[in-house]
Amino acid sequence: MDYPRQDPRKLYRERNGIFLGVCQGLATWTGLPVLAFRILATILIFTVGFFQIGAIYLLAALLLPPR
Repeated sequence: MDYPRQDPRKLYRERNGIFLGVCQGLATWTGLPVLAFRILATILIFTVGFFQIGAIYLLAALLLPPR
């Protein structure tokens, strides 16, 4: 499926992500592999805390427009 051209500098939430598409959107925006963001999110959940990182993740999912 082709998406309409959008500003590549704008951060979007990807529709084809595993869980709400936040990590996939960050990976697309930065050009880094999505696995790096998923590993970072997992490490942050275990070190900082599930509720803090989970709240930030859900807030990002609610605020970022889907692509």
